[in-house]
Amino acid sequence: MTVGVLGAGALGQLLAHQLAAADLSVTLLRRPGTTDRQISHTLHPLNGPEQRRSLTHVASDTPLPLSLVLVLTKAQDCLNALAPLLSWLPESVPVVLLHNGLGPQQAAAERWPERPWWAGSLSDGALALNPHTVRHTGQGTRRAGPLSVSVQAMAMPAPLAQLGFEYDAEVMTALWQKLTVNLLINPLTARDRVTNGTLLHRDYLATLRQLADEAAAVGQASGHADSPAAILDRALSVASATANNRSSMLQDIEAGRPTELDAITGYLLQQARRYGLPCPGHQALYQQLQG
Repeated sequence: MTVGVLGAGALGQLLAHQLAAADLSVTLLRRPGTTDRQISHTLHPLNGPEQRRSLTHVASDTPLPLSLVLVLTKAQDCLNALAPLLSWLPESVPVVLLHNGLGPQQAAAERWPERPWWAGSLSDGALALNPHTVRHTGQGTRRAGPLSVSVQAMAMPAPLAQLGFEYDAEVMTALWQKLTVNLLINPLTARDRVTNGTLLHRDYLATLRQLADEAAAVGQASGHADSPAAILDRALSVASATANNRSSMLQDIEAGRPTELDAITGYLLQQARRYGLPCPGHQALYQQLQG
């Protein structure tokens, strides 16, 4: 059986390489209408020489004997990208949502409630040097857990364990914590066109504290007991560990691509409105980046 990877960006290619290196069959699932073919891909790992391997590309509306699907599309593309795949994928095949932000996970589980949904997060750094070459720039934490009630008694799919994912029964907490990191790092670096490490300068501290305060208030209202200090510390730790990286939102803006702003800052603002909480710092960033 084969693991399908939907979304062939930097992280999607990284996981495809790592699955292949573990002697697992892997296929990159592309847009409907894409010609099936083998393409040579290159990975520059954290350590050791570059790795080259041929990876299979198949249109997502082409039936295949898949045992697992990993979804690494942009958040805003998730639901539309899933539809052709789910038109033929057996309902027993687990689907793991690994994109940034929150919102599409819940929407997918509500739209296709019969499916065994999993969700997860990975904080690895990966940079696409060209369409088929990726550099692994930082090892991060990897967590995954059941999103659907129907799969809570299931063991974690073996390929996830082989990729280094840890099982997390409270995966939504992990996703919230990753969201708070993205809330503090992505919009600021995208607005100012700076690397993550630039946010460690004292000039950004007051802004980061305000963003952490606002995020914590929304989190507590929605059931996430997360303090402003914990949110700030988490974001600063990631900024330090990925100091030379350019955030995914900044890379999207520089490449003229749509960003995940709505699944990150937009999601927080949606929840803030739900609970009647002001978020002037996040609102200002959202408007600046929308403009």
